[in-house]
Amino acid sequence: MIHLPEQENNVRESSFGGLPVKLVGSVFDWPKCKSCNADLQYQGKVKTDLGLEMIFMCANDPGMCDEWEPDSGGNTVLIVEDGDLEFVEPPVPEAVRDTEYGVKLADVEALDYDQAREDWGEKRREVLGQLFGSPSWIQGDETPVCPHCGEPMRFVAQLEEGPDYRTAMNFGSGVAYLFDCPKDRLGKFLWQC
Repeated sequence: MIHLPEQENNVRESSFGGLPVKLVGSVFDWPKCKSCNADLQYQGKVKTDLGLEMIFMCANDPGMCDEWEPDSGGNTVLIVEDGDLEFVEPPVPEAVRDTEYGVKLADVEALDYDQAREDWGEKRREVLGQLFGSPSWIQGDETPVCPHCGEPMRFVAQLEEGPDYRTAMNFGSGVAYLFDCPKDRLGKFLWQC
């Protein structure tokens, strides 16, 4: 996944920042942090065969709500099925980031994600991550287990913080990982640095 600046406000495609989406006419309850009870900040959405997997993370007091852990309540993933979609306005301005990055998929032949990212050279900051494949763990394998079926979850995406450090997602200068369970239609998110 690479940065596509001209793709903004696309309700059906992967993007980071901007606004989350919901099915037209449905109710959307903005997720809250289970530690501090504040609104989680919308990070972005990744298009998969399940629909759009939307990532929310606590940004109220970074580092205090264990927002890097998949089960701490400091982040959540909501999956919206494909259909007639509309944007959701945030409950407070801080619940969304100030920028939006469009996403372009590019096929790269490499041994692994780290080599592919290095091959971009000067354009490395334009790389937003990878879709499917295998994660490139920084601290060791933390593949979450589905709480319903008990199976290891499917790796969906590895995410970089973004092309501009001033508007980047905050993964502690590390990377994030998105997983889902297609059977139970739920997602999990974590990051390592």
